[in-house]
Amino acid sequence: MADFDLIILDFDGTFTDVDAEAVPFLDHYRRGLEALAGRPIDEAWAEAVEEVRREPDAHGFRFETRIVAPSHADPYILSSCVSQLVLEGLGMPIELGHLETLFHDSYRHADTVFRPDARDVVEALLSLGVPVHVVSNSRTDNVVAKLERLDASLLSRMEVRGNARKFHLVDPEGSDARFDSLPESRAVEGLTRPLYLRRGRYYDVLRSLWDATGASPERTLVCGDIYELDLALPAALGASVHLVGRETTPAWEREAASADRGAFSTELRGVLDRV
Repeated sequence: MADFDLIILDFDGTFTDVDAEAVPFLDHYRRGLEALAGRPIDEAWAEAVEEVRREPDAHGFRFETRIVAPSHADPYILSSCVSQLVLEGLGMPIELGHLETLFHDSYRHADTVFRPDARDVVEALLSLGVPVHVVSNSRTDNVVAKLERLDASLLSRMEVRGNARKFHLVDPEGSDARFDSLPESRAVEGLTRPLYLRRGRYYDVLRSLWDATGASPERTLVCGDIYELDLALPAALGASVHLVGRETTPAWEREAASADRGAFSTELRGVLDRV
């Protein structure tokens, strides 16, 4: 009998080497932000990057006024965090919708650099005979296009759900007791700010998968590369989690992921030890 009835995988950073693939993304993103600002931003960008590096916990990607993802989690989030600081410094309003559009437009230019074990790990997970789903903040068509380069046959055996909006601190569509029981936030040792849990759009996706498959949170494994975005909510709901990080993954993320029913590895194949 399989240990889990449902396996959910994040995509960017989980399947891929984000540092390598984000190089062309960053070029397009910075040019798009400059167009949005209507003036040169090189100096403001450099200053914002330095500010984030000095105090990483004091900054991050924000939903409205609250930090919802670590500033240094990956180049994609760093660019979003820095862009908010740049616009603030220029005295311009931060329109979340505009930044989301800029992100998605720039993401189309990102390279595709898979972790070397990506295909073999997915094949091994699919061989377990339980549903495997990819749930990503990126748009579905962008993720599908990248997976076609890895192995198009994978797409007939697992579902991809994009635009998950794991960073939206809102109520879900049609709340329920399971979500309502969650605290607004939790304290994490080593992190000097609260970690917010009530991410309703992400919950909508998780709940729809549990409803569709008949799986429960307790029989679900969720794998991702950013604890706060990918794993904190499902862990709070009772799911098992696995953090696939990098050498630069902060200690607090490693420790939070390893608590209770979680684990950490720097290679994607580490998740196979869980199944």
